[in-house]
Amino acid sequence: MRIALCDDNAQDLDYYSNLIDILAKEKNMTIEVIRFESGEQALFHISNNEKPIDILLLDINMPGINGIETGLKLRQAPFHFHGEIIFVTVSPEHAIEAFDVQAFHYIVKGITSIEKTNDILSNALNKAAEKEQEFILLKGIGEYRNIPIQSIYYFEVFQRIITVHYDNNEEFEFYSSIGKLEITVLPKGFLRIHRSYIVSVPQIKTFNSTSLTLINGKELPVGRKYLPNLKLAFQTPQNVI
Repeated sequence: MRIALCDDNAQDLDYYSNLIDILAKEKNMTIEVIRFESGEQALFHISNNEKPIDILLLDINMPGINGIETGLKLRQAPFHFHGEIIFVTVSPEHAIEAFDVQAFHYIVKGITSIEKTNDILSNALNKAAEKEQEFILLKGIGEYRNIPIQSIYYFEVFQRIITVHYDNNEEFEFYSSIGKLEITVLPKGFLRIHRSYIVSVPQIKTFNSTSLTLINGKELPVGRKYLPNLKLAFQTPQNVI
């Protein structure tokens, strides 16, 4: 599990990193903690790294892009960040804005008790762990394979043979119809982009009218009839730059 801390205060980075480390040991979880000192750093890292971040502790009052603006950008295209966001700030006045970013919770420095802070972090760890454990069970030729949803890049369809591409160039063939597959995976963050391809939206890096590129560098064709839905999935509100 990967947890990111974004705060321009080094002492706060140390404090929350220590809390998370203690909780992870209590829960017997293996975690990687990443630190950012600005919203710009967080956005740059997340846009250029293939490994997803499961939880982001995000300070609101930072120079440059503040935490609310950073969170809004992350929830929109091209990031489509699906991790848990916990705002950490010195002021409770931004609580309403935090809901606009679909924040998991809100910690006020110097006011939220250590017990409450630990409860919030513990619940976020539990929720992220549940997401990591979400699998899709596929039946191949004489074999079943349970594949983590978050590891899947795309499905490739040829007649009734479907190949799922996941992890580091892993592939698995199974029999199904593309219609049945759509019913199963579209509610889980996937999108059909071509008569032969269904992709994970968070894995899309860039696209144009004829093709798209995934964050692992794979380029796939985009069918004309599927382009409007692709554009809709990446439509950014006008108030988000």
